[in-house]
Amino acid sequence: MKPKLSRILHLTAFTFLSIVLLCLILLTPSDAIYQCYVTQRLINIFFIAGAYIVTFILAVLIYATRIYTNRSVLTGIPKAWIPVEKEDVGGSVRRLVMEGLARSAVIAYQARPRDVLVEEQTQTQTQSQQVQAQQEQGLVVNRDRPPWGNIEHPGWSSPESRDLPDLPYRTVIQELPRLIEAKAVSLAPPDPVFTATSYSAQGGGLEQEQAIPDTRVVEVLQRRASMGVREYIQRLTAMKVIRPPEVGAEFVALYERARFSAHELFECEFRELMHVFAEVLRGMKGLGPEKIMELEADYSDGNGSDERSIMTSSGSLIGPSDEEGETDTMDYSQDDDSLRLRHSSSGYGSSREDYYSNYATPRSRMSAAPFPNRAWYERPSSRRMLAPRTPSMQSLRRVRSNVSGSSGGSVIRLADRGDIPYTFDKDFRTAPSHERLFQKVDPAVDGEECLHDCSSCTVRYPSRFDVDMKDKMYGNIGGWATHLLVATGKTDWVRDVADEKGSLMEAIERGGVEPSNGKLKLLASNIPVPDEYHYHEPGKQPTNVLLLPSFSIIDHVTPALAPDLINYFVNPAITTTSPLKTSKGETSSDSEEADDDQQRQSDQEQEQEQQETPDIKTLTPLRSRPCPHAAVILLCSQRTRDVRCGQSAPLLRKEFERHLRPLGLYRELDDERPGGVGIYFVSHVGGHKYAANVIVYRRKNFDCYKTYDRHDCDLAQEEDEEDEEDRDSEGASQGIWLARVRPEDCENIIRYTVLQGKVVKPGHQLRGGFDREKGLISW
Repeated sequence: MKPKLSRILHLTAFTFLSIVLLCLILLTPSDAIYQCYVTQRLINIFFIAGAYIVTFILAVLIYATRIYTNRSVLTGIPKAWIPVEKEDVGGSVRRLVMEGLARSAVIAYQARPRDVLVEEQTQTQTQSQQVQAQQEQGLVVNRDRPPWGNIEHPGWSSPESRDLPDLPYRTVIQELPRLIEAKAVSLAPPDPVFTATSYSAQGGGLEQEQAIPDTRVVEVLQRRASMGVREYIQRLTAMKVIRPPEVGAEFVALYERARFSAHELFECEFRELMHVFAEVLRGMKGLGPEKIMELEADYSDGNGSDERSIMTSSGSLIGPSDEEGETDTMDYSQDDDSLRLRHSSSGYGSSREDYYSNYATPRSRMSAAPFPNRAWYERPSSRRMLAPRTPSMQSLRRVRSNVSGSSGGSVIRLADRGDIPYTFDKDFRTAPSHERLFQKVDPAVDGEECLHDCSSCTVRYPSRFDVDMKDKMYGNIGGWATHLLVATGKTDWVRDVADEKGSLMEAIERGGVEPSNGKLKLLASNIPVPDEYHYHEPGKQPTNVLLLPSFSIIDHVTPALAPDLINYFVNPAITTTSPLKTSKGETSSDSEEADDDQQRQSDQEQEQEQQETPDIKTLTPLRSRPCPHAAVILLCSQRTRDVRCGQSAPLLRKEFERHLRPLGLYRELDDERPGGVGIYFVSHVGGHKYAANVIVYRRKNFDCYKTYDRHDCDLAQEEDEEDEEDRDSEGASQGIWLARVRPEDCENIIRYTVLQGKVVKPGHQLRGGFDREKGLISW
């Protein structure tokens, strides 16, 4: 390192001045010795020289002593012990040290969390003794009224609370809409047709505890999937279920502040909310006889316009809300036609008097609360007698699950008895190039590939994030039929997820049951596990799985139920090579009559096959439901396989979230609102040297699924109920596997790949995929 000019000048000046000083110091004794020599006073020469030599020796000794003392003191600073004992310090210092130690011990004891009730029970000192002891210790704190006041943590009750100890407020707040809906549904009167039929069938009468609520009223009182709490409370208030209306408005204001505020509630605010909530429950009443007669007249009338008007005024057929589980409308049917529950005019006409007499009694209202679960199932023949199908009924249709007996209400549809519903289409062919498989973005048509928001584009990979950029990407991946994502709540796993002892992955991989509809890719994911997972021992813990491309969720799957998962859900599910069904709106007008005849014949055959097909609920306790997302993005985050995946996945998720939030499409892991895009971390997918790997599953009608409320989209398309069910169960139309994805690519992936099914850099990033609408695959 070259010395600086200032340092050179400083050293030169210091050396020069030191030499001048030394010369001046030697000049005086030299002159004195010279004068003595000239005058022949030789003895003075020895005196002068001796004095200067003694002075020099004393200066050297003093300087050496100072250096030794400083070094000794500095060496002794980090002592091996603290000199506070009686032998180390004096009496006064020792007494001061002991007072300080005693005060510190008191402060440390008072700062510890403790149970005040236990201390009060074990307390033996009097109040005066406590004050005297605290004064001696120098700390006077009143236990009942401490100077710092009542310590309270927002969002959480105090452990010393007598009625609400250790209560998280947010958990209770999230449950309030469900309790209101449960209370409203419990006010539904018993079904008159079922009650009358059961009396005649059993001969002795039906017990009140077994009364079945009227499914029409239940559907009106339920909260549909796209309805917020404010709309639901206003709807119940308009139907005069919540009385008085002011209580409902006050509850909505307090609930929205508690649910969506950035600040947690204090205890006084939480108690105020619960007080208003209790008033809402106490003031809820059932529908009046006039409203019920209006409903009955609507169901008995086949006029679609009247039906639309009554559903607009009194409510809609609804299903599970955005935070609830599923609630199924149940129609009871047996092979014996003498015992059947139908919503028809003839059935209600014979029991109208009993219907309103039962509704008027308080006991009948109480008996309407228990809603039987998994005891009844619906059949297509009985479901079609409920009401004529109209576009408004489609948009307000409840979300079905495969708890019902018909495959029409299930996510998984059975095509042929004893066979899988979808077979490999012989027309599926391998796309020879990436241009044929997916459409490439054209800047002239689609616009620029970047919005140039460089100020907010700050996410970058680490400096040594190296990937392979030479290999050819397209067509080098093996084909697959389904992806099965197992919820684990973790972002990293053991190297082989099947090695995790007692896990569902181990049971699926090594259980001996192979899927019959093609290759299954098993992935662990960070999807949250259900609450029941934490209350079971390893090997018996239930978790949820997401099945793609069918977009279906199977709940509470244990390792022991892995064979049922494969046999009853994976095998019948659609695959990457299942043909995409064509909707009615896509058929030509010239062949409408022929299509109608074929449709009627197909409906009859399907109805006959469904009657012969065994009910899935009698075969397995597992249940499935549709995945609410419009698209799913899978990011490999397994750091144990490759550290680049663990680094890239969180950064890409952050960028995806930044671009999805302005569009209203971002969904958290536990957010099950309809539409939107779910982003999940998954285990090893292959090709880590091309990190980051991103797999996109998207539905065909993305514009209908991506919105929070699909009511307007359904009305615009004017589909009937069967078409909407087909659309819900058709699954993903495209699966796009990208590699070498960087944070700056996330914007284009959202704008074009997720929203439009196009690829910006197919030659550089596209590894493969499938398009069920075109009948193309990459393998």
